[in-house]
Amino acid sequence: MFRFICVLVSAVVFITGTGIAHAQTVGFATLPPGAINNITVQVMSKVVQKNSTLRMRVLPFRGGEAVTRAVNTKKAEFGITEVASLTAGLTGLAGSEYDGEPTKNLRVALRLRPILIGMFVLKDSPIKAVIDIKGKRYPSGWSQFPNAIPLSLGIMATEGLSFKDIKGVPVTNIIRGANDFKAGKLDIGFFAVGAPKMAEVNSAVGGIRWLNVRNTPETLKAMRAVRPDYYIATAKPSPIMAGITSPTNVLAVDTVIFVGTHVAGSVVEEFVAAVFANKSQLVKGHPLFRAYNPKLMGKQFKTAKYHPGAISFYKKKGIWSGS
Repeated sequence: MFRFICVLVSAVVFITGTGIAHAQTVGFATLPPGAINNITVQVMSKVVQKNSTLRMRVLPFRGGEAVTRAVNTKKAEFGITEVASLTAGLTGLAGSEYDGEPTKNLRVALRLRPILIGMFVLKDSPIKAVIDIKGKRYPSGWSQFPNAIPLSLGIMATEGLSFKDIKGVPVTNIIRGANDFKAGKLDIGFFAVGAPKMAEVNSAVGGIRWLNVRNTPETLKAMRAVRPDYYIATAKPSPIMAGITSPTNVLAVDTVIFVGTHVAGSVVEEFVAAVFANKSQLVKGHPLFRAYNPKLMGKQFKTAKYHPGAISFYKKKGIWSGS
């Protein structure tokens, strides 16, 4: 009997040890709670962990640059951003937060969906169009979220405006900016359309309205002069789109999940495989994932390149269009 128990215990230890050895913990960097990127990562992490051997650890950082640099310096394995910001980091874009300090150790894991960015006002505000923001109180500074500057400029450019044309009210990040709008310190707010924080603000102030971006060849050209990866898309009314009561044009840019070059190809392949096969679970976690198209996970970008592990998976699935 004693010998049997010893053998049984040894078997349990072996099985448990094997499970631990194969359950690799990886860090997933994102923005603070309340940001749309945070809830995206929370949902993705649960789905990936449920459908792979990976153990996901969500790591909130104060801003987009901090997220990018965390992965670049191996403090996290995966991160989330939009491709224009990733491109700025990879190239050390002059005048950006990455000027002279490029984040070269980053690769794309997958293209997730477009993120819609816009300016919002009180529902009954006299500000009716982007051109009307001139001389009004608008969030500025963005010490912890400098990516808000080019995103704002992308929208402003469609009407020939810049930060010189508004009355800047310094904020640190998008959550602070939303709270300042709620407190009446701003005439115009800036955020991602459909973010949970917008539902809170919408309820607190008695309703918000998003400013429509004119969609013409000229306005698109002006927007892309700020960042080539920007484009114009239409946000449509839905229960999760607080403040969108009719089709409204806003700035769009592709959200990407990126990964450090230090991460093994097998880990990246397992990660993207779990995302690829489980859209229904992602949508159940949050309706914003309805815009996620698994067939477009390997969409090609001009500058940002994919991790070899991701390329390997997309080739197996027949959805790789790159070289």
